[in-house]
Amino acid sequence: MVTANQFDNSRLMAEIVTLVTSIDLLAPYKFSDDLMLELVNVTASVENDLEGVAAGACWVEIIEPHNLAEHQPCGGYMLDNRQVQITCATSAGVSLGLRITFRVLPNGPESVS
Repeated sequence: MVTANQFDNSRLMAEIVTLVTSIDLLAPYKFSDDLMLELVNVTASVENDLEGVAAGACWVEIIEPHNLAEHQPCGGYMLDNRQVQITCATSAGVSLGLRITFRVLPNGPESVS
């Protein structure tokens, strides 16, 4: 029998590897009078989920690649239906087939320190 604490601890270290499967340009975002951001909507699908945690919806945060991890929103992203959607700058260098590694946040956004 698995207790809630054992389950939470196993999910805490769970990593999910995804592959970028689509990239869609978004309308430019005017940040200020002299700065326009070009954004893309990225969909990444689960490639490797050794712990089986991607079977249901869960909160995740990027751990690799570093350039995406350092600019992710506080609280991470929602992984659902074995996919996660990310909005990022076109300058982030995301391309089809890019591997993105996530860590599961067992307590949702509250897990982020």
